[in-house]
Amino acid sequence: MRNLLIIEHEDSVRDDLGLYTKELGYKPILISDLLVCNSVKSVGQQCHTKKPCAEFLLIDNDCPAIDGLSLIELQAEKGCTVNKQRKALMASTLTDKEHKKATTLGCHVIPKPVTYEALENWLKGLESPAV
Repeated sequence: MRNLLIIEHEDSVRDDLGLYTKELGYKPILISDLLVCNSVKSVGQQCHTKKPCAEFLLIDNDCPAIDGLSLIELQAEKGCTVNKQRKALMASTLTDKEHKKATTLGCHVIPKPVTYEALENWLKGLESPAV
């Protein structure tokens, strides 16, 4: 079973995404706070995790402490070992500049509210060995 880390501050959304991805055959790891990420915790240092914390990251952009896009940027700076194409940002609104930054960082953007179809399409698109 493949690990999928879901970072979402809204309990009901996080739980629904967890249940759905479990039905798809993933092992969801549900987290409510972006501050648990090693990139955030290791101030001034590289991420110390040699093995990826999960195979896939689904990150809410609207978390209170730090927005998801800033987290993905911080992960890139600190050497996060999760493949950048296996990261998706859930966002209700992004400016053109933010959307361009997400694209530059290599992550996928899934509009909020997240539909099961959009989530499943993103995951299925990653099933090829090249990613």
